[in-house]
Amino acid sequence: MKIAQVATSDISVRFLLLDHLLALRDMGHEVIAVCSPGPWVEDVRQQGIRVEAVPMAREVDPLRDPRSLASLVRCFRNNLFDVVHTHTPKAGLLGPLAARLAGVPTIVHTVHGLLFHDAQSRMQQRLYWLPEKVTATMSHHLLCQSREDVETCVNRGICSAGKVSYLGNGIDTQRFQPPGREFKVLAGRELGFAEKDFVIGTVARLVYDKGLAEIFDAAESIRGRFAHAKFVVVGPEDHDQHDAVPSERIQDLANRGIILFSGMQTDLLKWYAAMDIFVLPSHREGVPRACMEAAASGLPVVASDIRGCREVVVDGVTGILTPVRNSAVLAGAIERLMADPSAARSMGEEGRRHIRENFDHRQVLDRLRRFYGEIEARKMQ
Repeated sequence: MKIAQVATSDISVRFLLLDHLLALRDMGHEVIAVCSPGPWVEDVRQQGIRVEAVPMAREVDPLRDPRSLASLVRCFRNNLFDVVHTHTPKAGLLGPLAARLAGVPTIVHTVHGLLFHDAQSRMQQRLYWLPEKVTATMSHHLLCQSREDVETCVNRGICSAGKVSYLGNGIDTQRFQPPGREFKVLAGRELGFAEKDFVIGTVARLVYDKGLAEIFDAAESIRGRFAHAKFVVVGPEDHDQHDAVPSERIQDLANRGIILFSGMQTDLLKWYAAMDIFVLPSHREGVPRACMEAAASGLPVVASDIRGCREVVVDGVTGILTPVRNSAVLAGAIERLMADPSAARSMGEEGRRHIRENFDHRQVLDRLRRFYGEIEARKMQ
């Protein structure tokens, strides 16, 4: 079959979808990535995947969105795709509509995390429910990375039970492993940490939706009382988003030595090796890949008690779940693990076991292959 895998940004294709594209290509399908132009497009092409560049704004843009829709329709018509498979919110809104207008036979959307969540007001939930409903209506099938999202899609009337199924999310558990003592010390030293330091880290785009305000507050509190506690945030600034952390805020925290900001990093192994605790107090998630990577690396994980995170973190066993938007409880959870190294170590060990058993990317790719095998079988009937 000829398959389009569509995401809003090139970075999503490169770091979230590339193994999916390669798995489908290895099944014998012709796979084309469709995304906005950007610096990661060439990386994808070097893997032998053709890329069609279609500019798409990640936020709602009344001027650019109609042009993006028209470009997607042209792209889909010109390529005569058998399947258009969309990812990420904006591509998931424009892509299925464009595919319908282009007459694509099969339209699939992967839910990487529903836009609405429990911490929002009822009005906000209704507002963010609408684009999810539009995407589901325009698509023939939904795949969810989170088991809870499958249930939520049905219970909240986004689609019928027969239209949605579980795909999951996973990582290469052979690549992410607990570091040896020597590598941990060397990694910490290379990144500027002393052996006595206790390093609390996160990996996330610098947007407040990832719970960075709570991390900043917790860091201010803990650093004021524990000089050996060091905080590091690994990830790029993202000024295209409405909730981007201002550069002035980042610079202030860095200048005062409250937090080390690393910027974008493509090799995370040494960063996880340098950490003692991983935190991700997000407001909304699909199934957080960074939490999986950290847990597979043997770290206890402190995360928000929300859909997606609840699947990756078993509260009290592999880490600690905390309420959304509560920096005081977040700080308390971090201090609890700082004070009990034995419990932290046990949680890290259980976390790795949990990720290996439930979130290995090979399991996800097997489900993806079976799903596309079913599409192909129906096509040949």
